Amino acid sequence: MEKQGSRALLAAVIGMGVLLFLGSLALVGVLVHRMMHPSPPHAAAMAVAGPVVAGPDMAAQAALVVEEPPGTSVRSVTARADGLLAVALTGGGVAERIIVWDPATRRITARLVLGQP
Repeated sequence: MEKQGSRALLAAVIGMGVLLFLGSLALVGVLVHRMMHPSPPHAAAMAVAGPVVAGPDMAAQAALVVEEPPGTSVRSVTARADGLLAVALTGGGVAERIIVWDPATRRITARLVLGQP
């Protein structure tokens, strides 16, 4: 009886060793794959572009006018990885809101209202 118990225990130990070995190989394979094929950096890790310098073309263009009520102020501006700017607005007797601005085309691409005033 003791022989069968020890054989079963030996088989279980060998089986777990094989599983640990295969798991380690899979982990090393994933690490090597990620090193060989890196993913693009996250938006938070990307550097923000420098300030816009007015050139001769900029002076000839008309100003971008955002239709917001008087008393509206900019709370924050966040640069996105795709080149758009997310601008948080507050005040003016309206609920807080966020607009997404595309400086390249000089257009507001989205508007999000964050609740009641």
